[in-house]
Amino acid sequence: MNVLALGALLVAIWVFLWGYLTVANVLSGIVVVTALLAVFPTGRPRRPTYVVRPIAILRLVLYFVRSLLVANVVLAREILTRRDRIRTGVVAVPAHGVSDGLLVFVANVVALTPGTLAIEVQREPPAFYVHVLHLHDVERVRGEILRLEELIVRAFGAPDAIAALDGGS
Repeated sequence: MNVLALGALLVAIWVFLWGYLTVANVLSGIVVVTALLAVFPTGRPRRPTYVVRPIAILRLVLYFVRSLLVANVVLAREILTRRDRIRTGVVAVPAHGVSDGLLVFVANVVALTPGTLAIEVQREPPAFYVHVLHLHDVERVRGEILRLEELIVRAFGAPDAIAALDGGS
């Protein structure tokens, strides 16, 4: 939609909201719309493209369900036993070329798993800081989160993000 069509639409909405078609309403609408378009230009930066890949989504869902079941069993065992085996810690996990949207998606999926919580997501350099309830092997935790990141990128990432994964492996 070009700027003139958008402006005309916004002026029409302005007049509709006032409820009366008068010269004053139209002129004030033109002034307000001109100011809005000057302050908020329509040339938005291009957003990253996300592609939906059903087979990759299925792999992601299966991995997540498996992780969810294992985490729930470990947490239930911890609650039901008398022995305290909780060893908490924070693990820094580097993110590999993930867009902001996918970075947030990975952090939210990590937070859905019992016993883990993404406490910080950093953009430069891209990294996650994850609190883990049962921290016995830092490299294993990193590997699981990087595997999750890879599955999410393969399910929803742009083709260049997948190419970066394949080139980096």
